[in-house]
Amino acid sequence: MLISRGNLKLGSLPSFSLPVITTCPGKTPFCERYCFGLKGNFTMLNVIDANDRRLDATLKNDFVDIIIKEIRQTRAPSFRIHVIGDFYTVEYIEKWIEIAKELPDVIFFGSTRSWRCDFLSEAIKMFRDMENVYLKASVDLTDTLSPLGCGWNLWSVEGKGMACPHDVGKVASCLACKRCWSTKNLDVTFKLRWGDLAEYLTPRLFN
Repeated sequence: MLISRGNLKLGSLPSFSLPVITTCPGKTPFCERYCFGLKGNFTMLNVIDANDRRLDATLKNDFVDIIIKEIRQTRAPSFRIHVIGDFYTVEYIEKWIEIAKELPDVIFFGSTRSWRCDFLSEAIKMFRDMENVYLKASVDLTDTLSPLGCGWNLWSVEGKGMACPHDVGKVASCLACKRCWSTKNLDVTFKLRWGDLAEYLTPRLFN
């Protein structure tokens, strides 16, 4: 199976991930130092191997059909795209557009740094603007670009917006909250997962 069946934050919601950093063309200095995909369970060999296998699968002609079948089997109301990893080519984005079209009753949600990439911009906006897709622009304090004014809402790290209810202990999981896939016009800020908050809040240290 290519999809994952939940985690501590998502609850039982299924998701799909890719290798960290190498599939993230829009990564920032923050990502290379603080991405939570560089720590914890994501560093386990079995998890790394699984994400490598998923990347290989995205390159094959049957990827769309396999993912559609696996998502249908979960009967889940929503699906998290890229707990780690990101949209890395136009062709890959187009596959998710096809998947979302075939599953209009499933809400696809997540965030992306690929809004920063000119060669992916149009395709990622096309996917974002689908009725059953709730995709936010992922940003941090080291970012020198801004998605504001281009139709994006934000997922930020220690930034502006509604504090993630899970991060502040108000809900047990994403499944119990639902806001990230029920409200499109919503900015959400998340806590820094690990590392030195004072260092992160001093962007000059990344120069």
